[in-house]
Amino acid sequence: MANLHVHVLSPDRVSDALKSRKHYNSFSTPFFVPLADLPLAADDERRWPGKHGWLKAEMRCWRCGKKMEDGWRKMKGHLEEEFEEWKKV
Repeated sequence: MANLHVHVLSPDRVSDALKSRKHYNSFSTPFFVPLADLPLAADDERRWPGKHGWLKAEMRCWRCGKKMEDGWRKMKGHLEEEFEEWKKV
């Protein structure tokens, strides 16, 4: 937690700044600690994020939960489709 910093993001994750699996997973797995969860308990697994491999995990859509095994470009396209559907609701 020595390098704690804050990000403000929307749940859709559609952004030109989001550029890789690692970056997506940093906001879509337990690696990302919501502000409301701080401070973390001494035994909380999120204190040791590298130990769990969250950044290298398979990508899953934030909305539908679909696994995206075909790479980052397909995930970006899928996120844009989900965003358009989400806006309709």
